[in-house]
Amino acid sequence: MTLATPTTRERLSYGWRVLGKASGMLSARLRPVATRTGTPAAANVMFNSALAPALGPERSALERFDLYLYEAMNSSRLAGQIVFEYGTLLRAIDRWPNLRVLDIGTGRSTFPRWMSRAGAVVTTLDLSTPAERSWGGFQQRVNDVVGRRPGVIGAVTGSMRCLPFADASFDLLTSLSVIEHLDTDLPDRTFVPYDEQRRRLAQSLDEMIRVAKPGGYIYITSECCDFERATTDAWKPAYYHDEGPALSGAWPVQDVPRLFYEYVAARGCALVGGMRFAASDILRTDHWTWRGPYFGGFAVLARKQ
Repeated sequence: MTLATPTTRERLSYGWRVLGKASGMLSARLRPVATRTGTPAAANVMFNSALAPALGPERSALERFDLYLYEAMNSSRLAGQIVFEYGTLLRAIDRWPNLRVLDIGTGRSTFPRWMSRAGAVVTTLDLSTPAERSWGGFQQRVNDVVGRRPGVIGAVTGSMRCLPFADASFDLLTSLSVIEHLDTDLPDRTFVPYDEQRRRLAQSLDEMIRVAKPGGYIYITSECCDFERATTDAWKPAYYHDEGPALSGAWPVQDVPRLFYEYVAARGCALVGGMRFAASDILRTDHWTWRGPYFGGFAVLARKQ
């Protein structure tokens, strides 16, 4: 498909939108940072839009960093899902300096840059042929001017199913909205059957547990869906695979406890705060994500014993 060349008016409109975001981000830096309430964020639970307001301090800390995080924290389209995903982790981690972090499947996210700015020693892991490209263009140039500078970040290529690191290497492993894409073989973009998805998920979780230090944390966010009820998906045009089922890119909601929470607990990890995930919550509209009815997100926070 050939895309039409943007008109001058469209270019100017886009430029003003980007500059508007930059202005909002800089204004956010001038606002006082709200203090934590002391109440822990709900972890090991399904996304609930009502949780986002309680993560106001974490949202403020993130939106001040750069355009990417400002947009993620303030996007009405995302309905607070990223505030929930990132904010839950920030509420759980009290100190970042010298924390050894591995972020798996970073893509274009600048969250590892935020972690390194906070003092963490961050390594990112992506496929040798990334599924996501960096911004580039005008928005990237503006971000380079207004965004805060990160610390040093090491970039490594490899697969989450066979992490190229020694045992007990990291204090924290993060994988944010990535592991559901085990349903696609890249770069071939072919769909992976569900039984194989589950096998690859077990491999990936085993690897995360292996490279986590005793006492270290594993933090995963992903997508779930009631596929028997769902009929539409706003993310469908962006599926990585070219052929496959009409709805994908999420774990069957009824399988999530067994595939994630029970699995890591059986392998010597403690679920921080216990398991609060309930598959029946997918029936509630305040648990639906921007993808549409019967699509939800969830967070896993476990500590290796």
